[in-house]
Amino acid sequence: MNNLSLEDLSTAVSSAVLTSLANFINFIPSLVGGLFVLVIGLIIAAVVYRVIVATLKAVQLEKYLAKYGIVKLEGKDIEWSEILAELARWSIIIVFLIPTLQAWRLDAFNLVLNRLILYIPNVIVAVILAIVGLVFAKLAYRVAFSASRSLGRDLANTVALVAQWSLIIFIGFLVLHQLGVAQELLRILFAGLVAMVAIAGGLSFGLGGQSTAKSILESVLNKFKK
Repeated sequence: MNNLSLEDLSTAVSSAVLTSLANFINFIPSLVGGLFVLVIGLIIAAVVYRVIVATLKAVQLEKYLAKYGIVKLEGKDIEWSEILAELARWSIIIVFLIPTLQAWRLDAFNLVLNRLILYIPNVIVAVILAIVGLVFAKLAYRVAFSASRSLGRDLANTVALVAQWSLIIFIGFLVLHQLGVAQELLRILFAGLVAMVAIAGGLSFGLGGQSTAKSILESVLNKFKK
């Protein structure tokens, strides 16, 4: 009985080892093919990254954005061209990872990657919205300051800041909505913020800002009389 058991165990182990070895040998072409696809994807992604960075540098994107002061955040430089190029690079890498993982029979990871590749366009659009929004916020400050300069420098600066930050907050909501971050909550917060600003503005002018409101109205009326 012991001899039979040892023989059966030896046969089972040998069969398992041979089966595993055969499966590994059969898997080698898929492994090599997947690596080949991944290497091609990495090369293409690197080329696209360099092309995008070079193109954005050639059109002087950073220099143009520097005019509006949106190339720094908390004292640190923001390389918008690098951010856009990185997004493009990783998009290509993920696209090539999908057939690679399919070749390696890792379908569970492909489900996650498919969702990620569908989400990346939202990130790219959100970044572009942020850039455009910050540019328009700076423009709004300049336009509002110039339009209200006759009211006095301090008051004009306040009006311009209100215009700028109102647009920044609005763009922030748009970016978060584009990213799909708690969209229902964002709608409630945005409605509440608008209501809060309206009520605060009404109370400040109605109760504590009567003299300010009077001076603004008198200034406007005098301009029309002239």
